[in-house]
Amino acid sequence: MSIQNPRVGRGVQLEEVATAADAVLAQGERPTIERVRAQLGRGSPNTVGPMLDVWYASLARRLLPEGEVDGAPGQGGGAQATLPAPVLRAAKALWGRAQQHAHEQAGDALRLEREALEQHRGQLAAERLALETDQQRLHERAEALAAALSAKDEQLRHLGHQLSDLQQTLAGRDTEMAVLHAARAAMAQSLQTERDRLRELAEGHRQERERLEQRATAHEKRLLEDVDRARQDVKRLSQQLADDNKKAAKALLEAQEQLQAQRVQVSVLGAENAGLARELAAAREEIKVVKLQQEQYRQDTAQLLMELNARLSREEDTAAKPRGGAAIKPATRKSPTQAKSKPTATR
Repeated sequence: MSIQNPRVGRGVQLEEVATAADAVLAQGERPTIERVRAQLGRGSPNTVGPMLDVWYASLARRLLPEGEVDGAPGQGGGAQATLPAPVLRAAKALWGRAQQHAHEQAGDALRLEREALEQHRGQLAAERLALETDQQRLHERAEALAAALSAKDEQLRHLGHQLSDLQQTLAGRDTEMAVLHAARAAMAQSLQTERDRLRELAEGHRQERERLEQRATAHEKRLLEDVDRARQDVKRLSQQLADDNKKAAKALLEAQEQLQAQRVQVSVLGAENAGLARELAAAREEIKVVKLQQEQYRQDTAQLLMELNARLSREEDTAAKPRGGAAIKPATRKSPTQAKSKPTATR
């Protein structure tokens, strides 16, 4: 064979590697680095490997028919003639098996690649379907969220209207509370006026009692007891009025506390306006009850004062009679000035 003889490595030449490879091929085995080294009996793998690659590169040219080496007829016949016939046959058989094995491996690789491509195509189709499904689901979710947001906005607008109505109701409640405060102040003023009148009456009674003591000393003890009872009644009435005033103030304070609690609940729980409306109605009813109680207390006080005046009048009529049975006409008390005038005695 016509192979160049450049020296490569140390002690092992390309011709020796080619000869050893031909010998291994003639034995029906595939020339490898280990088999070539075993045939040579020497040489390192790093030295034999590149030379064996050169031998494989020239093997295809040597196996071509005569006159067709490198596509030029009539050239290369001398190189093929240098190979022994058994080596040439073994090399051609090995080359054929190598080509067949290469074609089979290429077919298997192509088939595997096609299967992998089909599998990848199926995965892409599945992923595309899943992506379309996700897009549809996201679109539906976006529409649902938009509808929910719209409903929420409408609910918030409705709650805003309810809150405005409730604030107006609370403003009305504040007005009612102001009216109630004014009524309470007026009641306190009326009670003070009643106290002043009672004090004037007590002063008139005291003066009348002194005048009656001068004319009817015998009735002094009885008159004093009656006056004491009258004072006790006045004291009891004053205490009762004070208690009633405290009750009214306590009820008013409770109503104010309930109003404050309702305002806090309105600011925190705007959605619970129905319950707040009921509580407001209950507070109004309580205020009505307080007003009725105050009116009843005022009527009871007036009635008690009327009874006390009538009782004092009767006692004065009784005390005005002289010891000898002579009747003394009591003075008619239309005013504190008239109460100081002397009564007209009649027989």
